[in-house]
Amino acid sequence: MLTPDRPPPEDYYQNNCRALFGFVLKHYASLLDSEAEASLHRFQHLSDDGQRLFARLLSRKGPLIRTDSLSYAEISDMDAALAELAHSGFINLQPAAAADQVLNLLRKPELYAFADQRTSSAQLPKQLRKEALINALLSTRTDAQLLTALRQTLHWLAIADTHLWWLVRLLYFGDTVQDWSAFVIRDLGMVQYERVAMRTQRFSNIDDLQQDLHYRRYSSLSRRIDEFPGLAEDLLRRMLHREPASTAVDRFVRARRDRTLIRLGRWHERLQQPRLACDAYGAVQLHPARERMVRVLHKQGDEALASRWLEKIRAAPFSDEEAQFAERFGKRGGGFQPAVTDLCIDAPRADIEQRGLELYLAHVASQSPDDVDDMWGAHVENSLVRTLTGLLYWDAIFADVPGAFTNPFQFGPNDLYQEDFFVPRRQMIQDIEAALQDDNALREALMTTSKVKQGTANSLVSWRLLEHIPLPDFLQAIPASHIRKLCHFMIRNLAERKSGLPDLFIAYGPGRYELVEVKGPTDQLQPGQRVWLQHFDRLDIPARVLKLKVSA
Repeated sequence: MLTPDRPPPEDYYQNNCRALFGFVLKHYASLLDSEAEASLHRFQHLSDDGQRLFARLLSRKGPLIRTDSLSYAEISDMDAALAELAHSGFINLQPAAAADQVLNLLRKPELYAFADQRTSSAQLPKQLRKEALINALLSTRTDAQLLTALRQTLHWLAIADTHLWWLVRLLYFGDTVQDWSAFVIRDLGMVQYERVAMRTQRFSNIDDLQQDLHYRRYSSLSRRIDEFPGLAEDLLRRMLHREPASTAVDRFVRARRDRTLIRLGRWHERLQQPRLACDAYGAVQLHPARERMVRVLHKQGDEALASRWLEKIRAAPFSDEEAQFAERFGKRGGGFQPAVTDLCIDAPRADIEQRGLELYLAHVASQSPDDVDDMWGAHVENSLVRTLTGLLYWDAIFADVPGAFTNPFQFGPNDLYQEDFFVPRRQMIQDIEAALQDDNALREALMTTSKVKQGTANSLVSWRLLEHIPLPDFLQAIPASHIRKLCHFMIRNLAERKSGLPDLFIAYGPGRYELVEVKGPTDQLQPGQRVWLQHFDRLDIPARVLKLKVSA
C-alpha cells in the first residue's frame, strides 16, 4: 500500500512494471513477435536504476520528454540509467522530431529567451499565448534550423517502439482506458477491487488479437473523419469487406465494428449521402441501424423500401427501443404514453431543470400536506436500480465465468453489458432469486452485501449514492416485491437497460415511493426513457413524467 504525502518504496514502480510484463510474457508470449518478446525479457536484465527509470518514463506524457525534468529519488545515477536504456534500445536520445513538438517542451520564458536569440523582439509581442508563440517561431526558420539551434541547449528523449508498450498495456488490461495509474489508485486505497479468478485470456490466439487491433484502428479513424473527410468512404469500404470471425471473444470485436459502422452511417447521412449511409446501416445487426435506414429511405421518398424495413423490425426487433420506433414511426402520439404531471412555475428557464426535485417536492406538499413529514427525495437517475441489482446479484456478477476476468483491475466482468451476459450465469442468478423469496431475507441480503463489500468496485453499484442516502432508507420506502421485480428485470437486460432511468426518487413513507423523470419546457422523452416507463407500467412500479412549464 502507498501512503498519501509520503514517497513510495524505491522499487514500487519497478515492481509494478515487472509484474505487468511478467503477466504478459506468461499469458501472451505466443501473440508477440520475437522482437517484442525479446524486449520484455531484456527489461528483466536491466539494472535496478534502468528498470526504475523506464517504469517512470512509461507513465510520462510524451512523445518527447525533457531529460532535465527527470528527478527521481529511487534512481542513484540518472546519467548511467539513461545511457543503459539508450544502449538497450528502450529510449532514443535527441531523436528527430517535428520542431513544434520540441518547442512545446519549453516553458514560455524559455521560448521568449530562445526567440530573442533568433528573431527581433519587436516581432513577438510579450502577451502571446504559448501556442501562438510557437507558431510565430515556426514561421521564422525551417524545422531543421530550429532543431539545430534547440539541440545546443535542450536535451530530450523519446521511448522507442511506443506501439509495443501500448500493446503490452492492452494485453494486460484488455482495453486502452486503464493505464499505469491503476496500480497507484489501488495502492492508495482509492479503489478496492474484488478478488476474482482469472482463468482465461482476453485474447486466445493471434487472430483474435489482430481482429481486435484492426477494429480499434478503424474505430479510431472513424472519429477523425471530420478532420479528414477523405477517409470516410474508403474506411467504410474496408470495413464492409472485413467481417470478424465467429469466435467467442469476437462478440467484443463485433460490438466495436457495429458501433463504428453506425458512426460512419451517421456521418454519411449528415452529408446527405444516403447510399453510403444505407450501406453502413445495412451491415449492422444492432439498434439503431435499421431505424436510421428507415429514416433515410423515408427522407429520400422510397416509402416502399422503408415499409419493408419497418416490417422486418416489427417481425424481429433487435431491442425494445427498435420495437417502440416501429410502433410510433409516422404516428404522432402513438405507442405507450406515460403518466405526466404538468407543473407551471415562475422561475428562470435556465434554473428549472436543476430545481426539479425541489419543485416537485413543493408541489406534492401543496397537494398532500399530511404527507410532508415522511416525504423526502433524491436525484438518483440510473444509480439506484443499478445499485440494488449490483448488490443483490454480486456473487453472480463476479462469478468465475470463462473470459469474464482477465486482469486484477476490473470493476466488473468483460461481458457485463453484452447481450448474452445472463446466459452463462443463469443457474446462479436463479439460485439467488430462489433463496431470497422471503422479503426479510431479501433486505438482509442487500444489507449484508452492502456492509461486507463496502467500497469495493462494482460497475453497477454507486457507493456515493449510498453515502448520500443510506441503504436502509431506500429499503424502507421500496417494497421488497418491487426491488425483486426491478432487479430481476435489470439483470436480464443490462445490455439495453443500463441507462434511461428516471431522475428522481420520491419517498412518501414506509412502502410508498415514486420514480419521476423531469423534463423542461422543450424537452422530449428519449427512446430509452420511454421504454423504461413502459416497463414500469408493466411491472406495476410507480413512475411518472414531470413536465415543467414556465408560467406566462
